[in-house]
This record gives sequence, C-alpha cells and structure tokens, in this order.
Amino acid sequence: MKEQQTSRYLKGKATKKKIFAVAKELILTKGYNKVTVDEICETCSLSKGAFYIHYKSKEDIVKKLYRDDFSEYMEENFGKYIHEHQDASPVDKVKSFMMVALEFPLIVGKEMTKLNLIVNLSLKSTEPSFFADCIEQELFVQAISDGRSQSLFRNELSVEEIVNYVYSFLSGAFVTWCLSDSTYDISKASEKFVDSFIKGLQ
Repeated sequence: MKEQQTSRYLKGKATKKKIFAVAKELILTKGYNKVTVDEICETCSLSKGAFYIHYKSKEDIVKKLYRDDFSEYMEENFGKYIHEHQDASPVDKVKSFMMVALEFPLIVGKEMTKLNLIVNLSLKSTEPSFFADCIEQELFVQAISDGRSQSLFRNELSVEEIVNYVYSFLSGAFVTWCLSDSTYDISKASEKFVDSFIKGLQ
C-alpha cells in the first residue's frame, strides 16, 4: 500500500511539473492571452480534469512562474551580496535587498511584470501578497531584526511592519513602472526614493 501511495505521489508530482513546463513554454512563446487550458492539456496529452487537480487556473501557473523566477533571482543575487558583505550594516543590507528586487522587472520584462500584477490584483484579500509569498525572507528578516536590536530602526516599528512597508514600497514601484510603459530604469530611478524610505524607518 505504501509503495502504491509513493508511486501515485511521484506520478502526480511529475504530471504537475510537466504541466508547468509546457504552460511556461507556451505562455512565453505565444503570449498569455493566446494560450488556453485546453491547449496546455492537449500539448501535455492530459484531460482538463487532470489539469485542475494540480492547478486552479491558468493564472495559478503565471503566479508560480513569476514567483519561482523571482525567488531564484533574489536567492542568487541578494544571497550573494550577504555572502560577500557579511559585515555590512543592517541598513545597508535592507537597501541592497530593495535595490536587488528593483532590478528584477528589467530582467523578466514589462509584459511578464504587468501580467503578474494583473493576476495578483485579482487575488482575494485573504491571500498573501506576491512579495510575502515569493521571496525567501530569512536573510532579509534577519537584517531587519539585527537593525532593531542595534537601534538602527525605529523601536515602535515591529519586524513584521517593516517587512510589510518594504513590500508595499516595492509593489508600488513595480506598478508605477508598468504604468509608465517601462520608459525608465526602475532601479536607477528608485534609488533616491529607497534612501528616503529607509531614512523614514530610522
């Protein structure tokens, strides 16, 4: 019985991975609006019922696609900064986190960024925000905790509040960049605002 359960689990995991890989390729090649669940299923040789076992909708795949890419990007680039600047002040680490995050829309492109924002804006308010859901928070939260313990951030602000304020700033920056039709370098243009924002936390 246990072997059957393990086999079923591994088969399900492989199917979910296949659906995601096929959907990702189709969306990036043809564009989100030109890809249907029927086409994804047909390409995977699966029934729609099998699709909905693993994903609620096509939007669900977009969220995972952007979230996974973003998480991998942050882990690699912010993680590299922390590894190379272990003695940096918590304030500098928080700024680096924000500046690294602001580079991502330039990497993934405006269309995927817009699409992700549209999908996430349709979420119910009880669901976690995009940033809270996708970024590996441990190093970031540790920097904020260290900053508070060293009295570098305002005592009346909890770690959770600072995290939420940072995520809100990043979300706003992403939206503003998309509304401008990505006519500027979001990272360079935002640096002075990041500096002002961090001063407000101190």
